[in-house]
This record gives sequence, C-alpha cells and structure tokens, in this order.
Amino acid sequence: MQEERAVRERLESHTNDYGVGRKLHDVPPHQTHEVRMEGRRAVCKRATSDEGDPAMEARVMQHLETNTSVPVPHVLAVGDDHFVAEWIEGVPEERILDEERVRTMGAGMATLHAETSFEATGVLRDDDGNLALDADETWHGTVCEFLADRRDFLESFGYSDVAADVLALVREHPGLFDGAGAPVLCHGNYFPEHVGIDGDEVTCVIDFEHAIVAPGEYDYWRTTLPVFTASERSDEGLDESFREGYRSVRSLPDGFDRRRRVYWMINSVSYVRSLFLQRQQTGHEAARTAAFLRDYVYDTIDSLREEL
Repeated sequence: MQEERAVRERLESHTNDYGVGRKLHDVPPHQTHEVRMEGRRAVCKRATSDEGDPAMEARVMQHLETNTSVPVPHVLAVGDDHFVAEWIEGVPEERILDEERVRTMGAGMATLHAETSFEATGVLRDDDGNLALDADETWHGTVCEFLADRRDFLESFGYSDVAADVLALVREHPGLFDGAGAPVLCHGNYFPEHVGIDGDEVTCVIDFEHAIVAPGEYDYWRTTLPVFTASERSDEGLDESFREGYRSVRSLPDGFDRRRRVYWMINSVSYVRSLFLQRQQTGHEAARTAAFLRDYVYDTIDSLREEL
C-alpha cells in the first residue's frame, strides 16, 4: 500500500487522470509499476534511494528519440526521482539467446554508438530538463572517478580494497586505454531482457539507468562478460555472433581484444557494488559471490602487473 501511494504521489504531480497497476520490477535502487496516464498504458519508474537517478535515464531516452534512430520508449513525464514512459510490447521478460538474436543485438549496440557523439567522456545527469555531461579530460580520468565511487560505496561492506587496488593499478598506468576510441553514449546494461527484437531489427531498447559516455568498447565488454562468456551458454559461440553484428555497423578499434581483461576487471568491481546495492543475494550466497569476484579481480591484477 505504501509503494502504491508513492507511485500515486508521483503521478498526481503531473495529472489527475491516472491509475496504478501491478508492480513490475523491484530491485534497489529502482522500482517500476504499470500505470495508466491520461488514458495511455505506461510505466512509472522511481528511485527508492539516492543511488537511483530516473530523471537522468529519462533525459537519455529523450535525447536518443530526438537525435538517433535507436527505438526507445517515449517519455510522458519526468520528476526529480521518477519518470513515466509509454508501455512497450515485445521486450522479453527473460534472456533469449540464439545466434540470430545476438547478431541483431550486436548491430543494435553498434548503431547506438555510431549515432551518438560527445567531445569527452563522463557521467550523465539531468540539468533542468536537459541531458548534461559532467566531462573529464580523459577516459582514464573517468575510469578513476568510477572506481573511486565504487570504493567509497563498498567501504561499509568491507570490500573497498577490491576497488581501491584496481584504482591504484589504473592510476599507475594511464596508457591502459590508449586507442580506445571516441566517446559515445553507452547503455551500460545492454542485455537481452532490455532489447526488443523482431526478426533482424531492434524494436526497442529500455533501462538506460547505467548510461555513461565512454568509448564503445566499454559497453561491448560490459555485455559480453555476463551474457556470453560467464554464462551457461558460453560454449555456443554467441560472443562471435555478437561481434559479427557489431562489426557489420561499426569497426572495433586497434587493441580492442588486448584491453578486454582490463574492462572485465573494472566491471567485476561494479558487480561487487551491485551485489550489495541490489541485495538479490544475501547471507552465505552473497559472501560466496563476493569472494569469487574478489579472487577474479586480484588474479587479473596480478596477471596484468606481470605484463605492464
């Protein structure tokens, strides 16, 4: 009842013609509900803590709708801690993986990157109704800020060392990302359940809550590690289908594969943060996952130090 009341309060700030339906998703720091707004079926996404930023996500979708061919939900209303967007059919509720679908996903990601361009990397925010970029001088600088943020978050959970030691390695080697490519808008979680596909066309892309401006390879490796390489489907060569799709639209930079482990190490730090932020695992299960990620990060640090 309290959750429904919170959604009603958000909707009432925009219109008197609304209705609140079922809860669709509840993973900190966001919650989504099916709603009706002025006769239109829609989704309301709101932040449940300061870690969430739906307003930024809404501005990203509006930017893409106006400036690119990337199909995104039309945003109906935006508030400080929420947005309302049109209902979209065709987005799968679970991961559906086959070569054709994965190839189309790769082309869709490449299209997102090819049709967006920024002068610098950095984090995105809502600036009085507009999409704004807090730019850094270099991608290396953005990565350092990214890792420092995760270090600070993980301190109270006893895992700040994971982020701190990766940050130390990255700071020691500013050339790690040389040749990474131009800054583009990266989705940050370009997973099968966030991409609607019909045949060989992407029909909708949702959930831009992790969007960032970065080289496209950042987005690429954030997808391929959890979806293709570290999953039970890793032996089916789906990562090659994804690469084929991507390269059919946009080329990959020199040194792309060489930087793979660096990105996976950085993203593994993010997964430790998500483990404690989203709380989808608790107790011994969470401890086992955190220990696995920590071991992977330190094994990667050791191997990279031997090569650098």
